[in-house]
Amino acid sequence: MAKIISQISFEDFSEIEILGDLERLQLAMEGMDDEDLMVLLEKKRGKGRNDYPVRVMWNLTIAMKVFGHRTTCSLRRELSRNSQLRKICGLNDYENKKHIVPPARVFSGFFKLLSHAQVNLDEMFTGSVEELSELLPEFGKNAAGDGKFLDSYAKRPDKNPNPEAGDRAENDAQWAVKEYRYKDKNGKEQVKKEFHFGFKTNLICDVKTELPMGYNVLAANCDEKKAMLDIINNMPSDLLTKMEYLSLDKGYDSTETIKSLKAAGIRPIVDIRNCWKDGEETRQYKNTDIVYDYQGNVYFVDENGNQKKMMYEGYDCQKNCLRYSHKGKIYKICISYDERVFLPVARDSIKFKRLYKGRTAVERLNGRLDRDFMFEDHCIRGLKKMKLMVSLTLLIMNSMALGKIKRGETEHLAALTRLPRAS
Repeated sequence: MAKIISQISFEDFSEIEILGDLERLQLAMEGMDDEDLMVLLEKKRGKGRNDYPVRVMWNLTIAMKVFGHRTTCSLRRELSRNSQLRKICGLNDYENKKHIVPPARVFSGFFKLLSHAQVNLDEMFTGSVEELSELLPEFGKNAAGDGKFLDSYAKRPDKNPNPEAGDRAENDAQWAVKEYRYKDKNGKEQVKKEFHFGFKTNLICDVKTELPMGYNVLAANCDEKKAMLDIINNMPSDLLTKMEYLSLDKGYDSTETIKSLKAAGIRPIVDIRNCWKDGEETRQYKNTDIVYDYQGNVYFVDENGNQKKMMYEGYDCQKNCLRYSHKGKIYKICISYDERVFLPVARDSIKFKRLYKGRTAVERLNGRLDRDFMFEDHCIRGLKKMKLMVSLTLLIMNSMALGKIKRGETEHLAALTRLPRAS
């Protein structure tokens, strides 16, 4: 295994002060099945100077994420003053080396080596998700998905590049526009546009533990609906079978998305956009006295033209219908009549509102990527390296949780996806 864990001495008060981060690092190392990756990287590295072995550099990479360092320079400063961290990662202070802490060029070389093993990292992440699913019976049953922009702060490519100049521009990032619609104080609809240059990660996480289940990293102008369905299609079949609900915001609202989720055996909990024509408040359901609005509220129209809100009575799975009642009589509405409006969990039901509130789990996970793992203020350049860093972060989150579960603790796993606050 890659882990090189030394026993922490509790007689040194300076070590106790940093025990929180060190313990999280140990959890990540204990929960990560990385032996195959280490063998592969050692084979790729081949023969030659081995002042800083692959396993040591891998441990240092994990530490960089766990300790929340934005750059390798920041990590190197931490290593220079933290002997316990050096010891845990496998750096021996007594070896005859010019540099106890690996120089920046060594980290650059290792990241380049690691980027060639992206497929293996993806397999490790999938393995961690499958292991969590086995250890936690409810893991993956209720999931939430969302996309998140990863803005690039690098120089934009020159329209007329100078071939003699060094290329330090961001050549993989793309522009994207996000629109927010709202009504001003006069009731007039307004549109606010937000511009992003960079990349986008699309995530699905477990609502209860707030741990990642699937992801991808693409250019910012990607089709987020297609990207989310790609994550679903690439999930392990046993996890997909286990998933009952997936909550998404209105950005993913489309008939194609809803049909695809239902075809996969997942009940969509998707917010809805008003795509009806201006002024159209309700539509008639077939040739009946029942009308409905775009938000899924169902009404019975009496002989005087008055609309009475109907009471939701549940879902008939055999006939694929929603059951509503009015004055003691049951009426059935086929969800195939308007699949965006009529979902297997009715939009106007208490259950739908409760399940949709769970979508905040993925919002919190995205916030931790920004705040705790430094993706809000990063210096990563290129799609390949961005995907490498995102996959490492998500893998470490799951590994810390697995390390804790293997110690017999299954509570407060979501806390491991954020870094401790400085006192």
